[in-house]
Amino acid sequence: MEIKISHIEDRQTEEYIIQRLWQHNNRFADVNMKSLNVFLYDDEQRIQGGLLAHTWFGTLDINYLWIDEAYRQHGSGRQLMLAAEEEARGRGCHMAVVDTLSFQARGFYEKLGYRVYGEKDDYAQRFARYYLAKRL
Repeated sequence: MEIKISHIEDRQTEEYIIQRLWQHNNRFADVNMKSLNVFLYDDEQRIQGGLLAHTWFGTLDINYLWIDEAYRQHGSGRQLMLAAEEEARGRGCHMAVVDTLSFQARGFYEKLGYRVYGEKDDYAQRFARYYLAKRL
């Protein structure tokens, strides 16, 4: 056996590992993982924000949420979150999960009904990382 460490992205190998993991998981439960992405465009059809997530095991798993500075504080993030939650409910999801760092958006998620279920201090040696969930 040989172990190799690489800093080069290898989509084919990454996809192989992911597919093998899901084959294993599907032996125990129907994973049914699907991408769920919601985008915000301005009047000129330039992207100004987006939410990247997956639904699986009855859960909306939010990986990334970004809004351009010019579109923050106007409800755009809330609209993206609510659209993702609505789509997730339509897919049969009963909960949503997200994580955020102490300098990011904990309060934003809490205003939407998310509650902290775990945290890790000293993340990157200076932040806290919060894990939040919400029943849908």
